[in-house]
Amino acid sequence: MFNIIIVDENTALREGLESYLSQDGFRVASLEDGERLASVIHANQPDAILVDLNLAKEDGIDIIKRVKRAYPRLGVVVLTARLRSNDRKQAYEAGADVFLTKPADADEVSTVLKSVCRRIAPPAQDEDWVLDLRGHRVTPPSGQAIDLTGRECLLLQELAVSAQLLTYYRLFEVLGDADVSEQVNKIRIEQLISRLRQKLTPALGGGASIKVLRSSGYRLCITVRVQT
Repeated sequence: MFNIIIVDENTALREGLESYLSQDGFRVASLEDGERLASVIHANQPDAILVDLNLAKEDGIDIIKRVKRAYPRLGVVVLTARLRSNDRKQAYEAGADVFLTKPADADEVSTVLKSVCRRIAPPAQDEDWVLDLRGHRVTPPSGQAIDLTGRECLLLQELAVSAQLLTYYRLFEVLGDADVSEQVNKIRIEQLISRLRQKLTPALGGGASIKVLRSSGYRLCITVRVQT
């Protein structure tokens, strides 16, 4: 789970992103300006900050400069509507990793933050979950194995190998029952996903394990290595 700080004086945008990113597995703190940023960084030990340039008390470029001087390994993603001719150049020179312009899709912001956090994070010994197909259990990176039913095991396997999207069509194909209606199949699969989530969530400290992609299907928010 990555830890980030949002610095943006737009309350609605800040709170909306905080809610979305929290549901997508991040630990999030948010501030309306850079005044308390140093103390919040010290307290939260973030992997990255998401910062606007157009702030009332201190320019975002100056915030990036002082943050990178003190924390050179901290990831920095700019999200701003300010597009002066040299803003992008100055942001990158100050130490920004990615420059995004508003409005930006929350899913894109999340993807960029994850990419930046992975790139700057120190290598871990083993961050993968291990799915044991024979034993019908999954083991988190640190913790005890979680027992699964056969259908839960099959669902997790499909999620693990589906990359960014496990479609509804594939779910019905693998887990559906040809003798019942599509609506009944949909309800049964949703119940199965809910039970699997309940088993995985405690090991994530409340973070997201499976994300719904509206009108498309589901995406796994953890890395699972399948062991046959």
